[in-house]
Amino acid sequence: MSITASDWTKGIVFSILATIIGGASKLAIRKSWLMEESTERDGIMVSEENTYGVDSNGEASRSPLHNSRNGSTKCIALFLRLSGMFGMTFLNPLCGVLAMNYASPSITAPFSGLTLVWIIIFSKTFTGEQPSHAQVFASSLIVLGEVVVAVFGDHTNDEGTTLADIEASYRKPAFIFFFVAMVLWFLLLHYWVTYSHSSFLKRFAWGVSGGCATGIQNFLKDSLTVLKAKAGIPSYFPIMIVFAMAAAFGGLLLLTACMKRYDVTYSSAMFVGAYVFTVSIMSAIHYNTFQNLEGLSNYLLYPLGLVILMTGVWILVRERNVEDPAENNSQHAGAEMITLKHI
Repeated sequence: MSITASDWTKGIVFSILATIIGGASKLAIRKSWLMEESTERDGIMVSEENTYGVDSNGEASRSPLHNSRNGSTKCIALFLRLSGMFGMTFLNPLCGVLAMNYASPSITAPFSGLTLVWIIIFSKTFTGEQPSHAQVFASSLIVLGEVVVAVFGDHTNDEGTTLADIEASYRKPAFIFFFVAMVLWFLLLHYWVTYSHSSFLKRFAWGVSGGCATGIQNFLKDSLTVLKAKAGIPSYFPIMIVFAMAAAFGGLLLLTACMKRYDVTYSSAMFVGAYVFTVSIMSAIHYNTFQNLEGLSNYLLYPLGLVILMTGVWILVRERNVEDPAENNSQHAGAEMITLKHI
């Protein structure tokens, strides 16, 4: 069935709407963490104006007005975070599904890079964080790499795929190796986040963890293929749904945790880069991507797109050598508590 101009126009509109929702959701989550961070800092600072007094023991105390303001700020921050997670969990995927219903993924996929564009444009306005020139350049490379991968990648669909084909794909040694490798990779990321003294490794691990988790898309895609096959629901279908939900929600939670520590431009760009790279590796192993490429240009430009994308990721990680902001805040809070004791 051919796609009319009206259909693919609707597909593009839903794709752009999905990127707007995605960008706004990420900005809302980052803003919520910044508001809570500001409240916590304010909670340990002594002001001789109207927010603090001194009790009978000579200790700093907060006024009811100050506590009320902090409570309101925390409620707004929680609302922003939940709204952002709702947008990324339900509204963004809904628009993506509607877009694919009207247009081919080869048409809609390149528009997904607009999420980073919205974040770079509105980051200063909504979060007060101005993306650096290096971040803008790196994000541009990631968007370019993503577009090249989408345009010159595998555009075949799952038409004609049977349950037997799906079951056989999970028995392939290469896929089993991929799954084991991903488990080991996440253990390594956890080690870097928890025990590493290198700010570079911590920054990298937090940046890629969410995208790597969300990039395990085979369970979601194969679950949809099972439903489309109309050959009955196999016994392993609930397990596939659980793994698909775990990858999606786990990736979202990791991205949210990353945005608590690092600015929204870095967090979102690293998420996109890790997501596309993980999906590409998974697809090459599980869906034989390279066997489905058409023409020499696809074989050359598809890997080139991944190289461009990973170059952007590398620039982001190497842009600056900073300590974990959570540690810095802890040290800052400790210094302010010492100051309070001397007042």
